[in-house]
Amino acid sequence: MLKIKEYLRPETIEEAYEMGSLPNSLYVSGGLIAAQLKISRLERLVDLKTLGMDEIEDGSIVKIGANAKLTTFMNNPILSSQNNGFFKEVAKDIGSTQIRNMATIGGSIAFKLGWSDVITIFMVTESQVEFYDGNFHKTTLENFIKDGKRDQIITAVYLPKNTKFMAFEKFAKSTFDIATLNLGIALSLENELIKEITIVVGSRPMISERVREVEDFLKGKDLLNSIDKAANLMESVVKVGTDMRASAEYRKALAGALLKKAMRRICYESGIQG
Repeated sequence: MLKIKEYLRPETIEEAYEMGSLPNSLYVSGGLIAAQLKISRLERLVDLKTLGMDEIEDGSIVKIGANAKLTTFMNNPILSSQNNGFFKEVAKDIGSTQIRNMATIGGSIAFKLGWSDVITIFMVTESQVEFYDGNFHKTTLENFIKDGKRDQIITAVYLPKNTKFMAFEKFAKSTFDIATLNLGIALSLENELIKEITIVVGSRPMISERVREVEDFLKGKDLLNSIDKAANLMESVVKVGTDMRASAEYRKALAGALLKKAMRRICYESGIQG
């Protein structure tokens, strides 16, 4: 950080993008820097806080400004009661209070970090991302992650309203640690049969990804009686890797265990007795 030569505060999104396109530049908003470049090479910080983009707006879908803090997201009355309080419940387990008071929704997604809980949570809700790269675009979070680019400026995240049952589970050494693995699930039921389902696994340690083989297996199945078979299938098909925190074999077993826990949680919340 000693080589930072400029700290820029743009007035428009276009100006911000132009500044950020200069070599060795980095966008900042919440004050936390997840190294996109080697810190020794950084010469320029472009502060996005001057652009606003921190409101949460209600409508047919919920628009969350990219600069909204995780704490604001967690405590917003629009979201705190949605999906049985799912968003309030999961957000309180992301990092520490200090981190949630600084980290933004947009920043938590923009760096496309493999261990991001935020990406898993928003991907399982099938949210869309609005971003600027010289032009404004809107796409699913899943597609935004897949393109691999990191030079876009996220302006908002659009969260669909629905009545799906949702669960998020993660395993970490402590509440404040990066997850060894995280998993999100969202599903709708019809007579205890799974009508629609989305399953996302993150911190694999690669970036979050849907597990469509397990989704396809569970569609039309009885939720309660499919838990064990779904967990076994998850262990066999989930794509994971090895790092200093866990082996691939351990992560596979963990993915099955977390899926079981998430599905049992939804059984309880939906009133399905086993």
